[in-house]
Amino acid sequence: MNPEKFRAIVQDIILNDRRYTEEAYYFVNEAVSFASEFCQKPQFGSGRHLAAEELLYAMCEFSRNEFGTMAVVVLKNWGISTTLDWGHVIFNLIDAEILSASPEDRLGDFNEVFDLKKELSVPFLAQNATSQAFKKIDSEEGK
Repeated sequence: MNPEKFRAIVQDIILNDRRYTEEAYYFVNEAVSFASEFCQKPQFGSGRHLAAEELLYAMCEFSRNEFGTMAVVVLKNWGISTTLDWGHVIFNLIDAEILSASPEDRLGDFNEVFDLKKELSVPFLAQNATSQAFKKIDSEEGK
């Protein structure tokens, strides 16, 4: 889609739903494209529909890749702090005919799928635990 047209559509969406920033819509649109590639499995074919849970986990991966340890902060600044927030952005884009959905898809499919903050932080918490262990060893050796 033409970037100017996409921007105009997003600005119209924001006039009706001010909860999320323009950046949130651009990001979610890119994340959905990433998710379709990330979740694609040859045995299912290229046009395979993504379930909400698959989409959400792939969007977390995309967020971590894009923003690293700052993912939670960046998304929160855009109004995104739960999986349902992502669902609202996605369904706003569906209503605007930017994205498509199957007849079975519901906004409720995105409600409380997981703790977004926790899911975005998991890989970094493991790294922090390891680095804390090394700091403790280093300080004990210095005695």
